[in-house]
Amino acid sequence: MNGKINIYGDADVLFAVYKDNKYSEEIPEKGSGYSFQKADCTNGAVAKWDYSEWGVKVTSLNKTKTKCSLYFVQGGTNIEQSGESKMEDLLSQEEDKVSGITIVSDNNNNIRYIGADPSNYVKFNCDESGSCETWRIIGLMDGIKTTSGKTERLLKIIRETLTDASGKIKYLSWDSSDSNVNKGYGVNEWSQADLMTVLNGDYFKGQKGTDKCYNGTGESTTECPDWSQVGLKQNARDMIEEVVWNTGTASGIETTWQKANLPLVQYVWERSNFIGKQCTQGGSSCNDKIDRKTIWEGKVGLMYPSDYGIATDGGGDQVKRMQCLNTLLYDWYNNSNCYSNDWLSDSSNDQWTMTPAPYSSDASDVFIVGSGHSVSSSFAKNNKTVRPVVYLKSNVKISGGTGEEKSPFILSLEE
Repeated sequence: MNGKINIYGDADVLFAVYKDNKYSEEIPEKGSGYSFQKADCTNGAVAKWDYSEWGVKVTSLNKTKTKCSLYFVQGGTNIEQSGESKMEDLLSQEEDKVSGITIVSDNNNNIRYIGADPSNYVKFNCDESGSCETWRIIGLMDGIKTTSGKTERLLKIIRETLTDASGKIKYLSWDSSDSNVNKGYGVNEWSQADLMTVLNGDYFKGQKGTDKCYNGTGESTTECPDWSQVGLKQNARDMIEEVVWNTGTASGIETTWQKANLPLVQYVWERSNFIGKQCTQGGSSCNDKIDRKTIWEGKVGLMYPSDYGIATDGGGDQVKRMQCLNTLLYDWYNNSNCYSNDWLSDSSNDQWTMTPAPYSSDASDVFIVGSGHSVSSSFAKNNKTVRPVVYLKSNVKISGGTGEEKSPFILSLEE
């Protein structure tokens, strides 16, 4: 068989493999184009697919003559979840408990929630009275490097739009700059961005401090929310991992003004060595002296353009989902199947991402998920909505809830 088999129990088990509903003598090789769909076992045994090892793990094996059937299809997306992570309560969720296909594995072994409203709600950032914010799970992301040097599989979550204590949406600049630097339009380098500073400073600490909030050209400021009210609480800080984030972007040769690419190509761009400053025309719109980086170490970031693109299910139809994944993110406004079935879409607000957008005549552009449903770009100095994103430590587990909006997942730290 082309795959690893791990048995946990004293009884024997017989495997049957089906490719496109036809019996096969072999598990398809990883990268062969086949995707795992489900596993059915007799005698109460439980089989879970392990994407990292590309194999099956069988537990609760207590009776002889147990049979497990493994189903694969050509193309498509991996559906059933692995049970190897400490997020086992999440990953063992049965497919029939959710509406349609709402959990998939992408081409990079990341398990993601997709669709218009998947069951990915989670209670987070709770205060001492037990009052919590509602965040949502982007996915369980593989190969995340922590600043301690480990490579982990970590849960990635996103807050709803940042507000002040009264619940009013707060619109902030990604970055602003002196009028003599990039014409005051900001610098599209996340490692020094004003928004990065406040999210990893006073917001993370949950305190009123000295970090400034910006909202316009030439370092124009606005009053920050009361971070002691809407910032992170101690229980949330204890759960957040400091990781290495990718801040690469497209080569200017590959893209034109405001053009975002296919979701999975965008994913590759974000992990490239290309920086946001690729000016060929120079001038006062591209005169900053900031040292550019394609990775950043920190705790609070923003979503990527690819997070938005991969989160669609195309309306629950695999063919339509693939059509969306093969449509430029810039052109999504032409296809309601894509954006109306994407839980990260917001028809009322433009949303910042943490990815710079290169342009030939300035170094101030950042990709946004626009209210018109396309991924385009905006000057960093402009006011957009902010949705903080964090990775949770590997010893954070789900201890309750169903993930539905009325019953969010409950998180706890494993000792």
